[in-house]
Amino acid sequence: MQMELRHLRSFVVLAEELNFRRAAERLYISAPALSVQIKQLEDMLGVRLCERDTTKVRLTPPGEVLLYEARHLLHQARQAELATKEAARGNRGTLRIGNPGYFGYSFMPEVLACYRERFPEVDISLVELDVELEQPQALENGTIQVGFSYGPQLHLLKDIENLLVIDTPMRVVMAPGHPLAASRQVSLAMMAGHPLLSVLRYDSHMRNMLALFHEHGLKPKATKKVDGFNAYIAMLAAGEGVSMLPEMLVLLQTGRVVTRPLKEEGPDLRLHVHAVWKKHDTSEHVRNFVEALRQSGVRND
Repeated sequence: MQMELRHLRSFVVLAEELNFRRAAERLYISAPALSVQIKQLEDMLGVRLCERDTTKVRLTPPGEVLLYEARHLLHQARQAELATKEAARGNRGTLRIGNPGYFGYSFMPEVLACYRERFPEVDISLVELDVELEQPQALENGTIQVGFSYGPQLHLLKDIENLLVIDTPMRVVMAPGHPLAASRQVSLAMMAGHPLLSVLRYDSHMRNMLALFHEHGLKPKATKKVDGFNAYIAMLAAGEGVSMLPEMLVLLQTGRVVTRPLKEEGPDLRLHVHAVWKKHDTSEHVRNFVEALRQSGVRND
């Protein structure tokens, strides 16, 4: 036989009661059945755990040691049970989310704070992955549980659910002293006369902007990819070029750059971002995070 938790529970109750009848009543078994369990435990350990006669029970020194260890093991088993149940309810465990990219500044801090308030024991990992090139595969193989996708990319993803989180016009970003900053609106043709900057880490940033220029029969004067978002903002603030981003409060708060609306309009000049997750994912962590996104609403600054 192998030692089981039931043997340890029975022994602890007997050690607390020091009486087979009372211990058996607490365990909802008969006194003879309890006696058999204690004998089995002693046989498995090869030691005598208690001295007993017709009136009383007394623990032996090995029994005293087992009582201490058994209580610790039973506590650990209970903690493991509670932690497992909490994880099943989404209250503990790990949630892996693909970083939504530069536009995540506009909604992720608030959503993460909301989720953290409700589920403080969940360990959140924000994984740095390109939205178009890396997140679909990461979602497929389980590296992340929730990712993000641009609207035009959705039809390429199979067996996923999605939730629209951003629907906002793209804005022209530049230094306050840039020549285009004097205009109330900036056209793509006006932008084409200046270097176009993008974030190197997000390959789709430049590709999507160039696609817009191409659709309107335009080509920027020059293009440059900047390594890192902070360096990108610094280059814009220094007047090294212009770029396009959705309206983000964090940009305006810095005072280092300004934004202007595009003169052109159309669905291709709006940013549509969807949260995506596996259609058959039953994780409560995912459901709870999606609910936090849903309560935050669609950003359309």
